[in-house]
Amino acid sequence: MLSFRRILVALDLSEADRHILQYLAANAGLMGIEKAYFVNIMLDFTVPKHVDVEFQKLFAPEYPVDEKVKDKLGFDIQEAFDEDMGLEYSIEVIEGKPYEKLLHWIKVKEADLLVVGKKEVSEGSGITARRVARNANCNILFLPANGYMEIEHIIVPIDFSNHSLHALHAALDLKSRKDELSIHGLYIVDLPPEDYYSRSRPGTGYRGVLMESAQIAYDSFIRDNNLPLDQIEMAFLENKQHDIAGHIEDFATGKPNSMIIMGAKGHSPFETFLFGSVTEKLAERYNKLPILVVR
Repeated sequence: MLSFRRILVALDLSEADRHILQYLAANAGLMGIEKAYFVNIMLDFTVPKHVDVEFQKLFAPEYPVDEKVKDKLGFDIQEAFDEDMGLEYSIEVIEGKPYEKLLHWIKVKEADLLVVGKKEVSEGSGITARRVARNANCNILFLPANGYMEIEHIIVPIDFSNHSLHALHAALDLKSRKDELSIHGLYIVDLPPEDYYSRSRPGTGYRGVLMESAQIAYDSFIRDNNLPLDQIEMAFLENKQHDIAGHIEDFATGKPNSMIIMGAKGHSPFETFLFGSVTEKLAERYNKLPILVVR
């Protein structure tokens, strides 16, 4: 059973923090969160970036910056999370290189899940989505700064590999906690150049064969892994854009309150190369919906 009992949440005192906290509060029960470590990492303990003027006015000049930040984060967390939820949490304000410290604290806290905002990882902090996706040895949730949402739909891109099977199991585990969740499997069918197949089976005939083959492969995938066919709504799309990540983006954007779940393959150089082809593209460039990368 997938459960994110211990989560590490990276906050940067920007507006994105509010969206991250609201999202986690809305879905804490679904995700099985029991303990949260909220972390803010600064290069040095001077005035932090992205902090509004009103925040600075709350404290006397002699009040240490790290204590100011900790109090500010505590206020925001209490505002987002209802006391009745019973969430246990701690706040850490750390000095150092953000990317290195983040990976270190994942290990220290033995986190099941790292939560980062997409705005945070793209503003020169050194914590890029690509680097985190490759090197954080835990599940990762990338959250865009687009406001509160309770998960209603889960999109799982499938290529019939073990890592996509792992992602599908994660989606089914979430659905076991909230039956009204809809799981949408998605397979993007690659098409050869038209001049390649027009000589043998022109037009839609050849494309039809490819789509039929994809359906057969999916049926075998479901059967061989004892997956519940009735709990997965499967879609097959032609890769007309020659951009698998782009097709996933378009499909997911059409489902309100969705989360994309992708599987990671591993950490060897060859596995990292394969992993980067689609999952990293989505993590790096897609800022509309949450993306959960499961290991």
